[in-house]
Amino acid sequence: MYIVTGSTSNTGSVVAHQLLDAGKKVRVIGRSLEKMAPFLNRGAEAFVAGPTDAQALIQAFKGAKAAWIMLQPNYIADSADFTGYQAQVTDAIAQAITANPLEYAVTLSSWGADLESGSGPVLGLHQMEQVMNTLSIQNLLHLRAGYFMENTLSYLPSILKNGKVSGPFDQNILLPFIATKDVGYMAAKALINLTFKGKLVQELHGQRDLSIREATAMIGNAIGKPGLVYQQNTIQGFKSDLIAAGFSANVVALMEEVVIGINSKHITTSQKRTIASTTSTSFENFLEESFVPAYDRLQE
Repeated sequence: MYIVTGSTSNTGSVVAHQLLDAGKKVRVIGRSLEKMAPFLNRGAEAFVAGPTDAQALIQAFKGAKAAWIMLQPNYIADSADFTGYQAQVTDAIAQAITANPLEYAVTLSSWGADLESGSGPVLGLHQMEQVMNTLSIQNLLHLRAGYFMENTLSYLPSILKNGKVSGPFDQNILLPFIATKDVGYMAAKALINLTFKGKLVQELHGQRDLSIREATAMIGNAIGKPGLVYQQNTIQGFKSDLIAAGFSANVVALMEEVVIGINSKHITTSQKRTIASTTSTSFENFLEESFVPAYDRLQE
């Protein structure tokens, strides 16, 4: 039996469908039975459990051989202590695994999870890795994903309102842009093959590194706005925008930390790009499949 946490997320849904395609027995976990219906319709079991509900997760993990582990969500805008929330999710999963030892597990982690400080919300993933390493999991693979291409969807309001991309990042720093679906494919491949042994870390760097400046130019060409420019906001301006959008002081501080970390190259990849860390979806593919359709929908 395979367990898939966060089954309705961008990565978790890919993992679940890939496992089902391979004929595996799958139990998906999520907060909404309705949202898990596509997996039920394909023969999966579904278990409703909140991310911090340890007792429910203990039941959900019964009989499992392998699991896809992830912390949800990426952030909670109004959280008073998001790192604390991440620790609660990690603890609940840890209790489930302690009660139900696993032969194999693959986790969703992030570039920068090697750091013990100065990484914003990624610190919670560092701590998750550390906890998982102590549990009764015979073979454990931490997938440290790069910078999600889907993050660029947040540029849409600025493009539509101001005709430019605005953001806090240094436009010339190269980022390991990766599509979330590729993370799901890599995780599913590892879980289907079950050839990894011991406790391992594998960074996923996407198809190629890109700067925000390069990504912005490619977005402009894709949506018929050649010459689209990127304007770097000040940190204070970035924080003010988050506060105006209802973000808590705690989450604003975490977001500030991750921006400073990336801009200063404190947060960076810790492994060299290899065939194993390179995935297939290019930024051009992502723009065609996801960004342009989202832009067009907002134009309607």
